[in-house]
Amino acid sequence: MKTSLRRPLILAAAGSIAAATASAQITLITDNFETNSSADYTVAVSAGDGAQDFSFDYVAAGIPAAPRSAVGDTKGLRLTVNTTQGNQDAATCFHNTAITADVYRLRVDVWNNFTPGGTGTTEHAHVGVGGDGATFNQIFSPISGSGAFIGFDGDGDSGSDYRWFRDPNNTPVGETDSTTLPNTHPSYLGNGSNNTGAFFQALFPAPPSTVAGSPGNIWTTVDIEVDNTAGLISFYFDGTLTYQGSFANRFDGLASLGLADVFTSVGDGNQFVVFDNFEVVAGGGLGSSYCSANANSTGVAGAMSATGAPTAAANDLTLTASSLPNNSFGFFIVSPNQGFVMNPGGSSGNLCLSGAIGRYVGPGQIQNTLGNGGFSLVADLTAIPSPTGPVATNSGDTWNFQGWFRDSSPTGPTSNFTNGLSITFQ
Repeated sequence: MKTSLRRPLILAAAGSIAAATASAQITLITDNFETNSSADYTVAVSAGDGAQDFSFDYVAAGIPAAPRSAVGDTKGLRLTVNTTQGNQDAATCFHNTAITADVYRLRVDVWNNFTPGGTGTTEHAHVGVGGDGATFNQIFSPISGSGAFIGFDGDGDSGSDYRWFRDPNNTPVGETDSTTLPNTHPSYLGNGSNNTGAFFQALFPAPPSTVAGSPGNIWTTVDIEVDNTAGLISFYFDGTLTYQGSFANRFDGLASLGLADVFTSVGDGNQFVVFDNFEVVAGGGLGSSYCSANANSTGVAGAMSATGAPTAAANDLTLTASSLPNNSFGFFIVSPNQGFVMNPGGSSGNLCLSGAIGRYVGPGQIQNTLGNGGFSLVADLTAIPSPTGPVATNSGDTWNFQGWFRDSSPTGPTSNFTNGLSITFQ
């Protein structure tokens, strides 16, 4: 069925709707580890054959400053495991701040250190949310953990270089997979778990990484975005959406940083992980909703949300569409103008934009919900799409976003929309 999205979207507004501003964010955790902050953490270990150095001067040790560090900052959290005993070992540092926000984002810089060609090199760093403060995180052999976390190594030598864990209590209705999810799970977005995959080869080329496809001996910034309202968790490396999955209930609890060695071979002393610039921001949703969406074939209305920073200069914006049909493709649309058009082009939904409407349909921007019922996109504020070409966002600009997606109806295939979301950037 033909929809208005197959021709330029230039439609008249059906009323005046006031633009809203970006919502306030609250920083729950911020730690640059320049001073010893160990009192703020609870550490869970398995064999206990390692150390947690909460103010390790990694610059003095020859590691460059993390990309988000302030000038003069040189320290981070250094973790080691399985240093002498030849046992499987893990250590997870839970920040003692309990998180119960509906929407929040964890961000941390990570350095996976190892000696190329050395022994005992494969160790997995972990970054997690919703933890219980007592159970160490480990993606396999044995599987252990709470809440949700992602594990990844730096040397690309395990076959399961990237995996994520979802607590059984958060398994969605109708799913059977829990704990460390299989790499064929829809939440892996077809990217798999091996560093040899095309996605990871492009994400971490060598050089600068020591091993192509793995963040070894380089800094990478890891983000976990949690939307407890939509039941959607997203994992990013350097701003690139890597995994995204649904969950039941909530990921409330403790954020964590950790390291695990599932092999018994002892390394040469250069196997460790450094974390820096650890932060958790709550109330991370940006903007205000307007213009209600119609129910789609799931029986509920699609939801539009955004996380990131409210300032244009930060260029930090992630758009998310949730509560959508599974295995449906879609994309985001944007305009400086709001509007309202019922069932444009025969759609089952409402178009909430007007004027010059841009579409996120460039390379990698057309999304598929797979089995998650949603999709996300890291949007570049220096290149907002428009019918005449990309436009940069400036302080004071208001942009209105909406998700478009394929849907089904009793009469056959159709399309639908989420609600609208308006953001005024500072």
